[in-house]
Amino acid sequence: MSDFLERLVKIAGTTNQSEIARQLDIPKTTLSNWITRGVSKGGALKISQVYGVNVEYVLTGQGEMTARPTTHELCQRIKAIENRKSEVEPSDFLSVENPVPIISWVAAGSWSSSDAVEWLDEDTEYLPRPANLSADGFCLRVRGVSMMPEFKPDEVIFVEPNFGVWDLKNGDLVVVCENDNHEATFKQLIMGETSADMYLKPLNPDWHEQRMTPKSEWELVGKVVGKWVKY
Repeated sequence: MSDFLERLVKIAGTTNQSEIARQLDIPKTTLSNWITRGVSKGGALKISQVYGVNVEYVLTGQGEMTARPTTHELCQRIKAIENRKSEVEPSDFLSVENPVPIISWVAAGSWSSSDAVEWLDEDTEYLPRPANLSADGFCLRVRGVSMMPEFKPDEVIFVEPNFGVWDLKNGDLVVVCENDNHEATFKQLIMGETSADMYLKPLNPDWHEQRMTPKSEWELVGKVVGKWVKY
């Protein structure tokens, strides 16, 4: 194996010359000529650009294989990072194209029904959609102090309705609705050995009722998957 071919194999990470030619987008005969007769400066430049390595290393094997960025390139990279940090919203995690409606607690009780969209009108508020919230998700504005200190009054929570009861884990935060109550409630789910042992718990240790059991059958509205935080 020629010195150039050894370097090329190291650069490309494969001994398959057909694959190397494909990666470089050149005929295999051209690659064979480089191997047998020596690579031209133009060929070395192409290899450098495709694999991000030093031209000098491709030609002679001297110096570092990976090309070091110039001072100008480093400045541009730093500037790009600073620009990303200055963005108001982290676009990798939030979507403004499919915003999430903030609905009422009464609407939450019937959100899974076909007429749920009727709760939305021109006065409905919307927030950017988190990456972990499906298209069926919605927001609720926290009421009262039963979930203090983690959730303060008027803070907004994101609710994912695409959950079954048995998909939940002990300690999950849930929004549920009793069959004889049109309004939903937000609490922590505590599981026992059986479904009969389940109960809801406020996060506020000073709340008067620490073990909340339903007077009728529960219906899971959704799991709380996040909170909108704005400083």
